[in-house]
Amino acid sequence: MYKVEVGVALKTLINDVVKYQSYNDLDGMIKCLREMTEFPSSIMTAMPRFDSDEVLLYVDNNITVYYISTTPNIIYPPHEHCMPAISALYKGTETHVFYDRDGENLIKREELTFKAPSVVDLTTDAIHAICTYDDEPNEGLHFYLGELEAQKRTLWDCSGKNPQQYIHEDYYALSKIYP
Repeated sequence: MYKVEVGVALKTLINDVVKYQSYNDLDGMIKCLREMTEFPSSIMTAMPRFDSDEVLLYVDNNITVYYISTTPNIIYPPHEHCMPAISALYKGTETHVFYDRDGENLIKREELTFKAPSVVDLTTDAIHAICTYDDEPNEGLHFYLGELEAQKRTLWDCSGKNPQQYIHEDYYALSKIYP
């Protein structure tokens, strides 16, 4: 179900990804999203102008799609999705800080920066924080292979401590300026 009105090219892309998801064809999904990130003009034209960094575009029982534009020099806290996720970055860069569990807390494992066009495939057990070092926000579509809003998830503070149930307002409250 679409949560905002979007143009034909974006609906077609989402419908294609939904179809690949129904066939459990992750490779087809990633290929489709790579093509979009390499030639994003029709998607960008089909996207309304948002006054928010994060907008829910589509959700059903099997897939959730967000438009995400990461504000520069803010690190958003470590969190898990508890389902596969794909970030299809078509503008700017996106840095992922990956973590491993250490009891209830986390230990930073690695930091990787992806430059558009790029598709980042996250596994069900991935725990990450995101940020961008660019002067301008990045832009991308994030596809979660399940109903993200109904999923029980964990959120940590930016030091990887104080685990709590993921609540979106807390996600923003725990964000901080990246040194």
